[in-house]
Parts: sequence; C-alpha cells; structure tokens
Amino acid sequence: MSKNKHWKTVWIIGASSGIGAALVQKFIRETTDAEMAKMVISARSADSLQDIAAASPRIASVPCDVTDPAALDEALARIEAEYGLPDLMVYCAGFYKPMPVAEFSRDTIAKHIAVNYQGAVNCLDPILRKMCARGSGEIAITASVAGYRGLPKAGAYGPTKAALINLCETLREELSGTGVVIRVINPGFVETPMTAQNDFEMPYLQTPEQAADFIYNGLRKNDDFEIAFPPPFVRQLKIGRILPYRWYFKMIERVMQK
Repeated sequence: MSKNKHWKTVWIIGASSGIGAALVQKFIRETTDAEMAKMVISARSADSLQDIAAASPRIASVPCDVTDPAALDEALARIEAEYGLPDLMVYCAGFYKPMPVAEFSRDTIAKHIAVNYQGAVNCLDPILRKMCARGSGEIAITASVAGYRGLPKAGAYGPTKAALINLCETLREELSGTGVVIRVINPGFVETPMTAQNDFEMPYLQTPEQAADFIYNGLRKNDDFEIAFPPPFVRQLKIGRILPYRWYFKMIERVMQK
C-alpha cells in the first residue's frame, strides 16, 4: 500500500457478492495488519457476510439495509464504537434490472433509485459529517460508465448512476480543504448475477476480481477523482459524451452489437 494511505478501518457496503465481495478479498490479500487493522463489511444478507467474515479475523460483519436510514445510522455508530470511524468507505451496493421500453415501469425505476442513489445518500449523510468533523477520510462511490450517457435498456439503471456521478462531482469541490476526499468508481460490464440478466453480448466484460484489481489499485495509488475501467470501453464512451447526438447513437448501436 502506498505510504501515504493509512486506512486503519475500511468499510465496504454491498460486500456480500459481486464487486464488493471481490474487493474485500483483494484488501485482505494485499494489506498487512499494520496497513489495515479492520475491514468492516455490510449488506442485507447477514448469512453471506458471515461466510465472508469467517475467512479472516480482520473482517467484521455489520449487516444493514442501505434503504433504511435509521439502520445505517445504527450500523455506523456500532462501527465507530467498536473499530473507530472508518478511514475509507466504499459504496458498492447496487440494483440492476434491464428495462426495455416495452417494460417501462415506475416501480422498477423507484427500486433503482432507492438502492443505487438514495442508498448512497443515506450512507453519505452520517459519514460525511463525521469525517468532516474529524478532518480526514476517504469515500468512494460506485457509479457506472452507464451514467455517462444513455444506453439501451438502461432507462432505470443509467439515470441513477448519472446522478451519482453528478453528486460526487459536486461534493468533490465542496470538500476541498476539509481533509475529506470523495471519489467515483465507474466500472464497465462486470460478470455478476445482475449482468447475467442481459440478453446481449457485453463488450469488454470483466470478472469481479478484475474489477477489484482496478478499484484497489486506483484507491491505493492516488486521490484522482475517477476510477474507470476497462480502459478501451471507457475511452469509447468518453468520446461518446462529446459527440453530437446523431453520431453518438450510431456509435452505441455499433458498440452494443460487438
């Protein structure tokens, strides 16, 4: 770990599966007790968390539901009392269901908002205040490259990720000088039960372990605002952000057919 990164307590939310679970294992493998004393993992599934925590005495399980603000406040209070206020919080909780226009649903959209966006806000509310009062801390919020511009069948998912990117951009500047750093993580397609719902070939598909490598190395090396991967897909979509609409839609049609 970089010598200027001292994360005594790390809190990963959404750690029971997918990217979050892989990131927990990456931290445990790559850090010593002196570099990271405690990894606190949270998610709704207490049983899954217990199985992960059994792998190392450095892992502590604190189940909670990100859609329940009171439960999150209680979880953070417990973590602070037992292990100290986290030095790094990584928000990996997420929900995804493809929503083609024929299945447009306000209920589906509401579920995405509740977990992906409001869930992150529920976590940020207490920990931002506490980190700012302490004068130090790091927060990483997992959004997605799907938040750059609109993508097919992501009408429920993409807007929540765009909102997270915008929120993190806003907070990044406002937190300047406070000692608290906020960052955004923008993965491409990652092989998980959620993306298994897709009925198209996903370009540049990554494993959760590959995603964890990108995130861990990005967190360790610097304080850059964005950790985005895989690089080829990110480059294509970032070019797409500045294209006129007629060119953008043609590009997306071509990329999604790979």
